[in-house]
Amino acid sequence: MKKLKFRTNSRHISQLGRELVTDFVTALVELIKNSYDADAYGVRIIIDKPNTPESKIILIDTGSGMTQEDFENKWMVIGTNNKVTEPLSPKGRKKAGKKGIGRFSVERIAEKVSVYSFSDQEEPFKVEINWNQFEDINIDAVHQRIGILKNHEDSSAAKFICSQLEYFILSDKVQDLDKKNVLSLLGSTKIDYPMIYKKDVLRIISEEIVPILKKYENIEQLVEDVENPLERISIESDANAFSLINDVYQNYGLPSPQTGIVLVMEGLRDHWKQKDIDKLQKELRLLVAPDLIEEDPFRIELIAPEFKIEEIVLVNEILNLNFAKINAEICNSARKLNIIYKDKDGKEEFIDETFKEPYLCGDVEVELYFFLRESSKLSNVNAGYNFNFAKQVLDTYCGIKLYRDSFRVKPYGDIGNDWLLLDQRKVKDTHGYLVGNNQVIGIVRIGDLKNPLLIDATNREGIIENEAYEQLRDFITRCTNLISDVRRKTYLEEQEKKRELEKKKLNIDQQFNDVKKNYQDNQFIKKIEEAMLASNNKEAPGKLDNLVKAFIEDSEKKMADLEKIQTDYDQHYNDIKNMYENKINFQESELNLYKNLASLGMLTGSFGHETSDIVSRIQASLYLVDLFLDKQDIDKEKINNALRIVKSDFSRIYSYSNLIVNFLRKRKRETNLEVSVGDVLAEVCGLYEVIVKSFNVTLQYSIEQKTTYLMKQIDLESIIINMITNAFEQVKGKPSRVIKINISQGLSHINLVFEDSGDGVPKGKEKDIFRPFETSKEEGIGLGLNIVKDIVENYGGVISVGRSDLLLGAKFTVSLPKGGNVDDE
Repeated sequence: MKKLKFRTNSRHISQLGRELVTDFVTALVELIKNSYDADAYGVRIIIDKPNTPESKIILIDTGSGMTQEDFENKWMVIGTNNKVTEPLSPKGRKKAGKKGIGRFSVERIAEKVSVYSFSDQEEPFKVEINWNQFEDINIDAVHQRIGILKNHEDSSAAKFICSQLEYFILSDKVQDLDKKNVLSLLGSTKIDYPMIYKKDVLRIISEEIVPILKKYENIEQLVEDVENPLERISIESDANAFSLINDVYQNYGLPSPQTGIVLVMEGLRDHWKQKDIDKLQKELRLLVAPDLIEEDPFRIELIAPEFKIEEIVLVNEILNLNFAKINAEICNSARKLNIIYKDKDGKEEFIDETFKEPYLCGDVEVELYFFLRESSKLSNVNAGYNFNFAKQVLDTYCGIKLYRDSFRVKPYGDIGNDWLLLDQRKVKDTHGYLVGNNQVIGIVRIGDLKNPLLIDATNREGIIENEAYEQLRDFITRCTNLISDVRRKTYLEEQEKKRELEKKKLNIDQQFNDVKKNYQDNQFIKKIEEAMLASNNKEAPGKLDNLVKAFIEDSEKKMADLEKIQTDYDQHYNDIKNMYENKINFQESELNLYKNLASLGMLTGSFGHETSDIVSRIQASLYLVDLFLDKQDIDKEKINNALRIVKSDFSRIYSYSNLIVNFLRKRKRETNLEVSVGDVLAEVCGLYEVIVKSFNVTLQYSIEQKTTYLMKQIDLESIIINMITNAFEQVKGKPSRVIKINISQGLSHINLVFEDSGDGVPKGKEKDIFRPFETSKEEGIGLGLNIVKDIVENYGGVISVGRSDLLLGAKFTVSLPKGGNVDDE
């Protein structure tokens, strides 16, 4: 009897990779989950030169790495059950990656991958896999792509033809003579997709190469026929891989041994756009539970220089702006319930219940933060959180999200997903005390072990809506209802206070009307007339005297009543006045902070891309030093050269970071102080000198005598920083690169003069340049000079512009009135 075995065609790899994982963003997320499963503290993703022949994505994690045995018997085995037999990582994490999908995610993302593994059990090694080896010849598909490329450039069509050619060249089932003929026809041993765009190359492929390929269209290649080399690596042979993992460890401050995985995925299959980066950022922000109650954090870092990467705004940054907080749990094997409410007004509420029958949903942890979406409630000037920033974070993280074993269970808490019907109820709210979906940030934590009846749906989107799920919803709804109940009580209390104030106002008005009526219906005049007309003239003086005394007493009483009314009205007026003054002062402080933070943003933008090359150069130099030191014959000259580069680059970064850190010091944005103008100028220019020197820019500054001025130091720094940054942009690339600053005193003003050797301000544009968003620079924002103008005018000063007679560029003069603010010594 003949026994048969299933065999797998190598093409099955690509089918699984591109059909099982249809979205390249999702594929990358799955790889990150694998890093989590490996107990990584953090993972860094670098998207390098996308949409070019050199495109690659590098993933570095700080997990446990793989041994050669693990790699061969787990990673290289399709459909392995190791995550079923070993559901928990060594550190106790519930493994989150889909079973055996990691390798297909790599194939979905790129054509080639180099896997570097660093384990504490053996020497590091590298495996190189070219997924094009698993393809097959498909002549119909090649003809189709050629037809597409005849009409326009299409990267996916060109890449497909390249993969066919590379498979042909790599296959050991193709005769060497045919390989040589194809390479000869292409005129190159290196095949990259831009060459396919050339009309003559496309014609050669269509007319001469396709007939050669067609000879091999029916060859059968099995998965097990493809070999992938594994080799040990060392810091000398693969310094870049060692450098990458070392940099991540240094960034997170992690101790040795440095274990983990480095995936270098080359030849990206997809055209990456900004919208894909935006989607990826959103997925990464919400992939793992925020650090609300996280004891085992998992950090994710995304680097993509060619794209706009939003500053990672963490939900924790605004949690202190919450109005109320709920901590709740179902515990004691689902037999006990605790809900604790606390808010900024000092109110506290507690719910504590015990059940005879356990909740079917199992033990659950809930943490909710409730926010009032008002400018005064979502701002913290001293912490640097303005309303728009806080609103952005709230919009990103709002909703109550469900996490199973620390990973998101979608779609709960997604935008538009109102699984708790919060918004549906909020629409009917006429008083404003119900909780809306965009007012709350929360996480609900469950797990496979403690919540077995909360079962994933078969499509992995959501949970089966059984009785356990309904109990979970009811429990979370009780939490949000408690917030609403406290808000409702507060609302009713406020209404009662309003009614009391209305009664008090009516009482004051009645007192006023009574006094007014008493003056209008004055009986003393009539009584005096009666006394004067009395027949007994002897009695008249006595009656008049009594009347006068009574009149005086009555007048004093009325005066006291009037004074009381006046006091009440004065108090009312002062309360309203203080309220509005505080609001205006807050708004002015907030506005000034925005201006100063805008200055910082422009400073960062101006020099950020100029110093982007420093880190990689320092990193490479340090590794060269390590290599040179490890050699028996130490070359001191090479070491010194590398260290000189490091010292030079470090001084630039040090000055740059000091400039930013010093600018942000809280004391500088507090009340006005007697600021030493010369000291501030020397401090700012001293830090700038190192930065601009690397661009061959000379920065000169002087001050005639010691001068102080009553102002906020951060305002003076904003003026100087914006003016230097503006001048720096003007002189970059010019034959003469000079910036000059001089501070002098007149009889009534302090004058700050900024000159540069740039092109100057075009005639007729002298006023336009101070308008917001007016800029001649391609990447400029157009706020720097506008901010300076606002600050100067806020101190009663003026700023003007002309041409420098000395440097032939622009000359800006800032005049600040002394007004008792200046102390001459």
